[in-house]
Amino acid sequence: MPILLAGAAKVALKPRVGADLVGYSQEQLTTGIHDEIHARALVLDDSTTPIALLSVEICVLPFLLVQMIRDAASLRTGIRPENIFIFTTHTHSAPGMHQPGDWDEPAVNQCVEAIAAAHDSRQPAQIGFGFGRLEGYSINRRWLDRPVDPALGVIRVDRADGSLLAALGCYANHAVVLGYDNLLISGDWPGASSRMLEDDFGGDFVALFAQSACGDVNPLTETVRRRLEAGEPVKAIGEVSSLYGSIAGATWDIGDRAGGTFEEAEVIARAYNAELRKVWDRIRPEADAALWVDRVIVNAAPTPEEPPQPELPPDYAAAMGDVRPGNIPLEQMFVGITTPAGKAVLIGHPGETFSENAVELRKHAQRIGYALPLLVGYANGWYSYLPPSYAYDEGGYEVGAALFIGISRHTQDRLLQAAIEVLQRHV
Repeated sequence: MPILLAGAAKVALKPRVGADLVGYSQEQLTTGIHDEIHARALVLDDSTTPIALLSVEICVLPFLLVQMIRDAASLRTGIRPENIFIFTTHTHSAPGMHQPGDWDEPAVNQCVEAIAAAHDSRQPAQIGFGFGRLEGYSINRRWLDRPVDPALGVIRVDRADGSLLAALGCYANHAVVLGYDNLLISGDWPGASSRMLEDDFGGDFVALFAQSACGDVNPLTETVRRRLEAGEPVKAIGEVSSLYGSIAGATWDIGDRAGGTFEEAEVIARAYNAELRKVWDRIRPEADAALWVDRVIVNAAPTPEEPPQPELPPDYAAAMGDVRPGNIPLEQMFVGITTPAGKAVLIGHPGETFSENAVELRKHAQRIGYALPLLVGYANGWYSYLPPSYAYDEGGYEVGAALFIGISRHTQDRLLQAAIEVLQRHV
């Protein structure tokens, strides 16, 4: 039986005070650092398929930078670039890696260091997985009366002696507790979660976070909850509220995140951690594990009957990869884990997917035979929002952003069909 090896590491990123935060459509020049942001890596190796997972506490990561990290990490570790799965936590309170002047040390190098350190620390390990649900801390920001995905997936990794090594948690809730009026660098609520878990478990335990399909999901903070309970008329984010009819007296927008506090971020982090630990305690890790990696490129370019693909600024298009008329190549990456207890799979979407698309993909994957299918957003590139087809008729901020890139309304259907075909190959 092959021996599973695993290693985990985290490296602090070095943003510069005075850097511009990325995530809101306005300038936010930082005045300080509230909490350190990190790159966290987990390397798994079943003796035939070494895999690196990298969680980065920034907003988004263009494909050009993903390639740079993959290539450099591959030279350091020998892991093939296509076996390196990179995703961001989507905090809106960090600078962008595409702005090199905003970092005291190159953030790409720090990410490579995290992967290399995890690789160099590999040792015999055990792995297991499970799922839970967290409700009451998120809200559909487009349609206040539509559901959000409550699923919370957990991958647990222990050393061979049973001591704790790493956890990967996956949950959908936009990291925008802190709003556009915040000028302090922070990992927002996912950063608070990882710090708390690492403090609680102690030692050199590493807590990775993967943001799931939160394209239409915002945090339900105490401030938002009180305003909703008070009955104040409220608009959904962007222009979608017009479809509700006239909202007389509406004075605030559910997407307006001004006034968010670090205390509110910690409330969500504690609730998430409590559910993660419940799941963690039920998992029985095993050394008998097989890994696989696959990928498929899905063209998100519009069909002839749709609005034509716009001409993007050259530097914008270049950062996204081989974007050209008729071609928007989305990499949908898969990382599979098979143990005697069942099959888990991480499915990466390089953009902001809506929660219902994650539920639909999960249903298909479970029917095929996967006990824990996890959709990971902001993975291996970023091509803005990837809305479901009907949302294009409803409009809104997210659809407008997708149309700016030229994302076809059929993209989610293409991603789903391609995913089903890949998943069926690995049952």
